[in-house]
Amino acid sequence: MRVYVATTPEAVKELLAGSATFDEYLTPEQFEFDAGVDEEEREHLISLLAADDSLELNQGKVGLVIAADLNEEQLNGESITLTFKQVAALLHSLDGEELS
Repeated sequence: MRVYVATTPEAVKELLAGSATFDEYLTPEQFEFDAGVDEEEREHLISLLAADDSLELNQGKVGLVIAADLNEEQLNGESITLTFKQVAALLHSLDGEELS
């Protein structure tokens, strides 16, 4: 399952060195969407929410979001430990409204 994690530059550095643990993450299943919203748009909206969270973590300097694929065992409501192998994308936002 795809999750989106608001993160900091320090946590990205840890992840690149091996693994990093995160207490909070967002999944599409945590939200309700109108019937007309497709899966791609859901994931985009959730990534924007994570970017906003990241901007708060980083005192408004940068929004960093990790999109990662987890296995079912990792989705137990607890913190998650990611390895770089699980990362689908590292997204960057300066304003929480656009990701690249």
